[in-house]
Amino acid sequence: MFSSESIEKARARAQHVTGVKLPFAVEVSAGEGLCVTLAGGAARIEAQDESALTRGFFLLSRCVREGRAALSVRQRRHFASCGAMVDCSRGAVMKPEAVRRCIDQLACLGMNLLMLYTEDTYEVPEYPTLGYLRGRYTQDDLRALDAYAAQAGVELVPCIQTLGHMRQFLQWQDNAALRDQMDILLIDDERTYAFIEAEIRAMRACMRTSRIHIGMDEAHGVGLGQYLLKNGQTDRFALLCRHLERVRAICEKYGFRPIMWSDMFFRLGSKTNDYYDIESDIPQQVIDGMPPVDLCYWDYYHEDEAFYDHMLTQHARMGARTVFAGGIWTWSGFLPHVKKTEATMFPALRACARHGVDTVLATMWGDDGAETNVMLGSALLPIFSESCWQGCDCPREEMILAGEALTGMPRAALDAMGEFYPNAKDVRTGKSLIWCDPLYPLEMTDDTPDAAIARSEAALSVLDAQQTLECRYAAALFEVVREKARLVRDLRARYVAGDRAWLREMAFVGVPRILQKYDRLMKLHRALWERDMKRFGWEVLALRYGAVMGRLEDVADEIKRYLAGELDGIEELEEKPLESVRAAQHFENLVTPSAMMGMGF
Repeated sequence: MFSSESIEKARARAQHVTGVKLPFAVEVSAGEGLCVTLAGGAARIEAQDESALTRGFFLLSRCVREGRAALSVRQRRHFASCGAMVDCSRGAVMKPEAVRRCIDQLACLGMNLLMLYTEDTYEVPEYPTLGYLRGRYTQDDLRALDAYAAQAGVELVPCIQTLGHMRQFLQWQDNAALRDQMDILLIDDERTYAFIEAEIRAMRACMRTSRIHIGMDEAHGVGLGQYLLKNGQTDRFALLCRHLERVRAICEKYGFRPIMWSDMFFRLGSKTNDYYDIESDIPQQVIDGMPPVDLCYWDYYHEDEAFYDHMLTQHARMGARTVFAGGIWTWSGFLPHVKKTEATMFPALRACARHGVDTVLATMWGDDGAETNVMLGSALLPIFSESCWQGCDCPREEMILAGEALTGMPRAALDAMGEFYPNAKDVRTGKSLIWCDPLYPLEMTDDTPDAAIARSEAALSVLDAQQTLECRYAAALFEVVREKARLVRDLRARYVAGDRAWLREMAFVGVPRILQKYDRLMKLHRALWERDMKRFGWEVLALRYGAVMGRLEDVADEIKRYLAGELDGIEELEEKPLESVRAAQHFENLVTPSAMMGMGF
């Protein structure tokens, strides 16, 4: 089954990822699952396919790395397809060489599936504004990546949108006729289906897989914009199913079986438009009339295994094959949320195994500007790979060792990065402190500056000993968080107390010191971005850094003018803070209390 060329490529792939050159010969043959032995300085791998073979070499590399002279394991896949979905639509579009590195990592773990989530960041020749100035992949890019993935035994599956999440495309006046609402395509209009067919035809020209993810999630208000004005009120379940059938037929025409996010069915069945409403009622006639598609249940939030059981049972009731998309939390700002990922994905994968789910994905989203480099989440991929190959009772230590071998990063450094967050909830204290205005400390949590300072110092005690770009970037983040937390904690209290000496020190020394730390952070962040991502999209973060640094200079100037008697007071600090919080933790909610003024970057 394996040619000498494919064996050498698998060996080279594992060596490139781990940096370990195996000092012994390896005999390779085809077999069920994966069997790897090492004894007496000789090794043997039996593997079912290319990604399993690369995993075999990876396991042997781990032996060398961990100082073990013997190994005997027999493993099998508990999920037929186990992989990752990388967001390439929230500003950061991975360079092709970074995608290849991601494919190599997946293959080393024996993961055999990769989706590139591309709302508009791919080439459709008939629609030049799709992906315009956004770093889109050319068709040649995608064909080359598909060939590379196939050699590694990784199925590259297109992941596009055919209903919602189309704001980037619909912003252009050329496409106004396709718009129902700002980010939703107009159903029942033939021009919409001409566009969707062009999307799907473009992907068929690039990829060999039989699967395509057609999106259709979070289309809030579908049928209630231009569609409503043109057609009047309609049964929105029927509208969704009618559109799905049209898209499914186009997929079939081009040899694709579609996968769609499942939330819109559950939302339309919920009185509160809530995907996770356990009382959501999807009528049986809707289920009976559903086109044959695979439903992708996405859930990154719950820590209760029983909840996943409930949702998987409800999906099974709908008669379609269920794909599960969990999450490696790369979307809370700047660093992966290790605690939240582990708290949610261990119960999720146990439930998936019990329900016989065929395909599981680790999504790595880049919401709100892709502040976190998704490659920082690679060390958490073994949660999925080891649950696949060793079962969901796999010891956590095995996952940790696999993550260290995969990335070269000590687990202590990853855990230190996780201190950017106070607990296993979605509490974005670190992000809040990076972006918040010191005169308007719009903290989104009941976390305290003192706690953030303590976590930062603990993280820095670990990260300062590491010299990789990733760790230097993380250390720079914690330095800014620590200094900003001190400023936020003390500024109003010192002003109210009339401590002019402290205010003078802060205006002339403290703020310039913080600005220097911001400048260093921005440059390290840019270096990390440019290593892995196309330049398109960086302007969003450059604008944000420019805004926060410019505002700090303005605040220092305001304090100086107050101390010089040019201002009677600092008006913003005269206002007594309330404990009220805002509903979101995005950049625009952190920089100003003026609603929507942060929009655009």
